[in-house]
Amino acid sequence: MRRPVVELVERVFTPDEAGAVMAWSYEPPFDFYDLSGDGAVALLMARDERGHGYYPVLADGAVVGFVCFGAEARVRGQQEEPGTCDLGAGLDPRRVSQGIATSLMPIAVRYAADRFGATRVRAAVAAFNERSLRLCTSAGFRTVRVFDGPDDRRFVELELALDRSESYAGGSR
Repeated sequence: MRRPVVELVERVFTPDEAGAVMAWSYEPPFDFYDLSGDGAVALLMARDERGHGYYPVLADGAVVGFVCFGAEARVRGQQEEPGTCDLGAGLDPRRVSQGIATSLMPIAVRYAADRFGATRVRAAVAAFNERSLRLCTSAGFRTVRVFDGPDDRRFVELELALDRSESYAGGSR
């Protein structure tokens, strides 16, 4: 199977795209990641003054996921740290295990370095989510701690130190 061409786009979600993301439904225990609630569409379409928030991810012209940066990527138990860009992501559950996340990770890391001037990228992954933990470690992230997050669920905090002498340009539009 050919790996789809993945794009992180620098615009906010349209209302229709946000509504489609809201309709994604994951199988247990991944249903923990389902987005719901009255404010979820607005959340997907919001950005703070630094540009942190949700960004659509496209493959073959269709929204297949999102990346979020900043406060929206942190979970309870994490605090903002200078020079660190928090990174989160989600995929359409019908598109999992198609190579999209593997293609997306270096694009998202480059974007965090270039757009937000990050010297480190940090992710928090539910401890049961072995697939996402493998993705992060294969991308060079290292585990820094395990902590209790929302719903008393265990989370693994991972970090990737960035070499600012390298160019992270490209990969998004």
